[in-house]
Amino acid sequence: MQNPDYRNCDVSPPVYPATTVDTTARLAALRVEMAKPENNFDAYLIPSEDAHGSEDVPEHDTRRTYICGLSGSAGYVIVTLTEAYIWTDGRYFVQAERELDCNWTLMKQAELGVLYPDDWMAKNLQNGSRIGFDPTLISASDYLNYQNVFANEKGKVLYLVSQTTNLVDTIWAADTPPQPSYPTDLLMILDATTYTGETWKEKIFQFPGDQSVRGLMKSLTPDVADVLVISALDEIAWLFNLRGKDVPNNPMFISYCIITSDEIKLYLNDKDKRATSEIMSHLEASGCSGSECTQVYPYSQFLTDLQTHGEASDDGKIWISDASSYAIYERVPEEKRIMSQSPVMLMKAVKSTKEIEGMKRAHLKDSIALAELGGWLQQSFDALDDPAVGSDSFTELDAQKKAREVRQDDPEFASLSFGTITGFGANAAVIHYSSSEETNVRITDKSTLLLDSGSQYYSGTTDITRTFHFGSPTAFTKEAYTRVLMGHIDLVTSHFRSGVYGRDLDTITRNPLWINGLDYRHGTGHGIGSFLNVHEGPARISLGYSSRERPIQIGMFFSDEPGYYEDGEFGIRLENVMMSVAAKTEHQFSTYQYMTFEMVSLIPFEPNLIDFSLLTPRQLDYYNDYNKRIREEVGPSLKSELARNWMTKKTEPVLYTFRLGADDQCTGGASQVAVGGICLLSLAYAVCVAFLGKY
Repeated sequence: MQNPDYRNCDVSPPVYPATTVDTTARLAALRVEMAKPENNFDAYLIPSEDAHGSEDVPEHDTRRTYICGLSGSAGYVIVTLTEAYIWTDGRYFVQAERELDCNWTLMKQAELGVLYPDDWMAKNLQNGSRIGFDPTLISASDYLNYQNVFANEKGKVLYLVSQTTNLVDTIWAADTPPQPSYPTDLLMILDATTYTGETWKEKIFQFPGDQSVRGLMKSLTPDVADVLVISALDEIAWLFNLRGKDVPNNPMFISYCIITSDEIKLYLNDKDKRATSEIMSHLEASGCSGSECTQVYPYSQFLTDLQTHGEASDDGKIWISDASSYAIYERVPEEKRIMSQSPVMLMKAVKSTKEIEGMKRAHLKDSIALAELGGWLQQSFDALDDPAVGSDSFTELDAQKKAREVRQDDPEFASLSFGTITGFGANAAVIHYSSSEETNVRITDKSTLLLDSGSQYYSGTTDITRTFHFGSPTAFTKEAYTRVLMGHIDLVTSHFRSGVYGRDLDTITRNPLWINGLDYRHGTGHGIGSFLNVHEGPARISLGYSSRERPIQIGMFFSDEPGYYEDGEFGIRLENVMMSVAAKTEHQFSTYQYMTFEMVSLIPFEPNLIDFSLLTPRQLDYYNDYNKRIREEVGPSLKSELARNWMTKKTEPVLYTFRLGADDQCTGGASQVAVGGICLLSLAYAVCVAFLGKY
């Protein structure tokens, strides 16, 4: 039976849910531009990213969403003169069926038989096809990869054609409403003493261990870099201790940076308004001359200046990031070009002592706020006249609104760190669901409520997910939640050595789900910035190889977020933020540094959804210790009895005793369940479990 929330392209005319975006006119207008003689494109490429390779982009740069309708953060579009394709990952498969119209073919990345965009073009486009693209939006790495893939396709030549006029911008400007402009809000200076721990000059000249920007340029092998180009917005914001509001929920500002042996140049969008006397003083830019001050230029001047550096005979090697756009790449001659990961990325990911203090403070703030939210959710549910039917005053959008309200009065609160995900029932199975007036549903006792939210505080960035159930969950729902919790605990308690990548740890988290045939279509953990992007590289915890991934180091922050999603029924995700720390070990093999994780998010799990008979004693120990930390570290700061009562109820200790004997010797009341060998007794729960837990 066709799901009414999904598009139905098998009937004529197609049937769409209210969430579908009609792209017929937009595609027709784009194809008119593609066919013009000055273009003559057989295909046109539209990535999700902006000119800086950002995952989250300013509204001005949401070209992929505009042309296809998919509002998720990941996607890659190829439009031909007759067809339109959108590639996206597992987080957005369900969402795509709700938002795309039947002009679009959904290409489910990593699914069996689905070609990646480069292979698809090589196999399906005709010999001699011209493929148009905006050189500021396609990375140099992708461009070179496409060329290699096309070269391997025998008997066919495909042409990648760089076109500086973006065709989507052309048709969007003529549409109603037109393409939004970039924001022009003033910039904020982030104090080094209070928040960052290092000044911008220390980061460039005097970073610990001679790992400053200029130090890394000089020590680069085999060639010293005389010029460094920085294009990633979060790297520039971090380097200069500045923050902006150009990207929704991310404190970035549109900019580029060039650092040479004797100059520091910042290219700032809307320079005339934003280069205030305060900003110029912070950058020591007034009357600037010499190598230890920053010169501020208009954003539009960057590519011209970069080409000048490329052509200058007295400039040596120029270091550009492997994530740089093709527009940057083509302005640096091959003999002068060094293309590798930006040194600022790793500097930023390993937090300073002051940043660590700030991140912990931010997560304590968020934990307090979410305890208030948890109490409000329970109170709102308890007030329902009919829990099975719910009420129009207790919906996804109500919970979403409250998730902001409980945070926004904090003096360090800047914004949310992403659009809050509040999904109930079938909507919770949409991994990155966004509730709207068209999709909003009541919260009842019939399924799970998944709430994924986070904040941007001046002291740090947060990202926390909890799954609630206000009724009697099915045995399968409880099993799924418990296995997600088991994987979550196994990751944060894991130990590993230096040189280990996050991909090596991902299976630890999935194993409790894999054992019974369950899984999830997203990564297990992403890096997190300090009042920066909620998703941060270069380390991650996710299956699969990435050439840009780097090993985990002490002082990095990660999410720990396994999940399970039953399409059309319910969704579960449990997400905390943790920090990689030195592990205490009795032995020391070789020169390796041993690490584990310290959890910094302190929000109760949902005991109503836990089958304690599945947990091992080690997992139960962690569960109890975690709840004890919540009571001791969060409890004293709770502002209301409502939050305090909710927190107390959800953190009841589960105390187990060892009593060897047959199952029928496990006694302690009707609520006990005998499953073998050992009794587990609790103030709130009483179950018996097998000695090493039951998988």
